[in-house]
Amino acid sequence: MRSPVDCAQAQLDAYNNRDIHGFMAVYHDDIQLLDLRTGEPFCQGLEAMTQRYLTLFANCPDLHCDLVSRIVCGNIVIDEELVTGIHADKKVHATAIYDVHDGTIRRAWFVREES
Repeated sequence: MRSPVDCAQAQLDAYNNRDIHGFMAVYHDDIQLLDLRTGEPFCQGLEAMTQRYLTLFANCPDLHCDLVSRIVCGNIVIDEELVTGIHADKKVHATAIYDVHDGTIRRAWFVREES
């Protein structure tokens, strides 16, 4: 079974390789992606998430996420990230919080800021 850190790192590596199968392999079937500021879900379920990221990977060939820092507390992993390749000449500063249970990410919260 993957540890919380293993899950966070596996999905980051797959994201940077635009490997949809490797990326989705660490997420639970009932995954919820939530906006950290509002608490509102913006994507629910593995199928919806797969479609969302297939589109992102296809539309952003230069997509890359650099891990700035990582905090681990039990089954929670908090990643600070800098993402490039979504918008020309802009970086996205993001924080992702992963709630990992039984080797899969069950919920993830995100907050982003473009610069």
